[in-house]
Amino acid sequence: MKFILGFLVKLVLLILLVTLVVPIGYLAWRADQPMALPQFKGLTYYQYLNWRKDAYHQMAVNYKASHPNAKMGGGLDMCFQDETAVDLAYSLPVSGIYVLSSVFPNLQKFIDQSQIKAPSGVTWLNFLPDWWLVYEKFVLDDVETTHDDAVAFCRLQPNVPTPTQLQAMLAKEQASQQANP
Repeated sequence: MKFILGFLVKLVLLILLVTLVVPIGYLAWRADQPMALPQFKGLTYYQYLNWRKDAYHQMAVNYKASHPNAKMGGGLDMCFQDETAVDLAYSLPVSGIYVLSSVFPNLQKFIDQSQIKAPSGVTWLNFLPDWWLVYEKFVLDDVETTHDDAVAFCRLQPNVPTPTQLQAMLAKEQASQQANP
């Protein structure tokens, strides 16, 4: 009896490992690889986040300088924090559901495919790469619609830099911060 109970506990732990740790590990690894969609110009997801954070922060600083009496609820990094929270808390799981709906077609009635389509031909072997690609499409949709944001200092234009341009921008920003402590 102890053997069977021990086996079941190990089986449950293995299933948890496969369903939680493996996808999280894969997605974290994939975020450090160049993004597949050409609109991201070869940036990794982490580089893309650095660009967005810096660009949003600079826009907020410029807005605050030109509108000194304006209230900026949430601080200078509010736009980036809100967008990242939505991407990770909504877009990442929903993109997984889109891919899962290709494996289980009954799920397609619960998703809106008007802008982003569920992929076809998904198997368990290509599930994680397809999940990442659909997530990139959700992120791209955010990039393309952010310039219409209701908050004036969150209207970032969809001018995604190349990795070389990003390095130059970040180096310039770092040099200006060191010159003006």
